[in-house]
Formats: sequence, structure tokens, C-alpha cells
Amino acid sequence: MKLRNIKDDGIKKILIIGFNSVGENLLITPAIKKIKDTYRNSQIDIIVGDKAVEFVLDNPWFSSYFLWEKMGYYKLIKKLRNQKYDLIIDFKTPFFSFFLKSKYKLTFFMKDILSDKFYIHQSEKIMKFLEPLVGPGEVKIFFPVSNYYREKVKEILISFKIKSSDLVVVLIPGGEAVFKRWDKEKYVILGKELIKRYGVKIIIIGLKGEEKLTKEIKDLIGSDNVFDLGGKTDLKENFVIFELSDLIVTNDSYLMYLACASGTDIVTIFGPGNPYRYGPVGEKSYVVHSDIDCFPCSSYKKCKMEYQCIKEVKVEDVFKYCSIILDEKSYPKLFEI
Repeated sequence: MKLRNIKDDGIKKILIIGFNSVGENLLITPAIKKIKDTYRNSQIDIIVGDKAVEFVLDNPWFSSYFLWEKMGYYKLIKKLRNQKYDLIIDFKTPFFSFFLKSKYKLTFFMKDILSDKFYIHQSEKIMKFLEPLVGPGEVKIFFPVSNYYREKVKEILISFKIKSSDLVVVLIPGGEAVFKRWDKEKYVILGKELIKRYGVKIIIIGLKGEEKLTKEIKDLIGSDNVFDLGGKTDLKENFVIFELSDLIVTNDSYLMYLACASGTDIVTIFGPGNPYRYGPVGEKSYVVHSDIDCFPCSSYKKCKMEYQCIKEVKVEDVFKYCSIILDEKSYPKLFEI
């Protein structure tokens, strides 16, 4: 049976095999959204890594979720073999789905091996893989949240005395890979310039364990217009903060993809890595990099240049793109407080 005919074959129960990290799973949300829209009346379950639990927790897209490490492969296989899935879509590996029962199984192992891994974005590539099954889809990152989190974030903003008339800029100076971080001193200079030029309110976001970094940047900027939320907010709260802001300045990290889902304008500071494949998704984004000879690269390899690329990104270049965005905003994004 051809892939395009599967959707007419009574698909009621679908299992998606996702990835270990939040960032990797955010990159497949365009594909998951298209699957969800194509099989509107189907139950969709998902497997992800333990580190990605915030991605699936309270996510209305999924009826159930399973965690790789928490259950272990053997117990997980045993449990899933009794679920009677009609369709398994394996984004991660072709091997795990081999041990499961399903009417249809879809993997992309051979297509991925033969595909362009440099100049096509990962989200776009996955959507192309799925086209024979669900047709073309929009390459846009999604992250559904409930109104509970929107109200919770509005209370945080009220406590900061941030008004609907304020321009709000979010700084994300951390990230899982330390070698991809822009210097904190440069974030400080940038923050001072944004306050001086535009009178912005700055919210600093950081992951658990980055509290020291975000506090240092807040203290060094030394303004009552700066608010530190490093390590104090979860994924859904961060998403709503991004939605209600006017500009996000971020390193290359999974919070960059969450920022893309918010629809807010983004300036991403890129050092080691490949923005063609793993950069921000969407039209409202700029990538700032130093454009040295070895850029872009495979950042997982040992750098012979000692990550000179991220060190050479200038504050004035980042500020220039921030100004392009802020100059165009006659009015900030409005939200009710």
C-alpha cells in the first residue's frame, strides 16, 4: 500500500517515537502538528527521553507519553506491544519500532543517511520525509500551553510592574553547551545600550543551574529595569514570557526553538554550529555570527580555533539587529494586566 493511502485505512491509534531532548522534539513539532491535523480523530502517544518530560507534560496533543530511561527498553517494549497501534512513526531510530506491533511502521533511517545534512533545516527535512504520508505542511515550531500558564506569567509581570505600554526584551545568556555562549560581559553592554536607547524592560531567562550567570548579568547592568528569572520558570512559563515580549536575544540553545514557537522577533547569536540546519525557524529571526573561515561547522567536533567564532561576535552587530526590530515597533505587544 502506498503511503498516501494509509490515512484512509482506519488509523485510530498512533505512536510517535521522539527524541531525548526538548530541543530535538521541538524541531519535529511541525511534523507532529501535520500528523495531528491529518488524523484528527486518532489517539496519539509519544515516547521521549527523560530530559524532554517538560515537552510532553500537560501537552494536549498527546493522549499518553512514555519516557525512555524511566521505564527501560525491555519494560517499555513489553508495555507498548500490547497497545495495538495502527501506525508507528519513528523519528529517532528504525530499530526500536522493529520490536513493536503495528499495522504500519514508518522510519526515516535510509532517507536521513542519504539526505543533505548541511544546507537544509532539520525541521524542513523531516516535513519533506512525511509528505508522501500527510502532504506538505507548514515548517513552523509549535508549543501549546493552557491559559493557566498565561495567567501565572501575567502575575509575574505585574509583580515586576511591567505595563502593557513597556517594550520588553528577553535575554537568554545561557545554554546547555557552554562553548556556544556569548560572553556575559557583552550581554551586559548590550543590556545597558538597549535601556539607554529604548528604555526597555529586560527579563533574563536561564535554565536550572544558571542562576549565578543570570544574577551576575542583572547586577552588572545595574538597572531597576532588569528582572532576573534565571532558574525560576519552567518551559511553559518561559514560552508565555516569550509570547508577551517584543524581542528575544538568545544563544544557540533549545530555548531558541521555544522562542521561535512564540512568534516574537528573535536575534540569535551563533558561534560553533550550523544555522542552516539547526538555526531559528521562521521569518521573524536574525542570526548574528562572526563569519570566520570555518563557519558554519559541526560543533560537536573538537574546535582547533578555541571557539573563536563566538568570541568575535561584536556587541554593535547584535545591537544593530536589535535596533532594526525595535525601531519598527511603534507600539509594543499589548497584553492585559
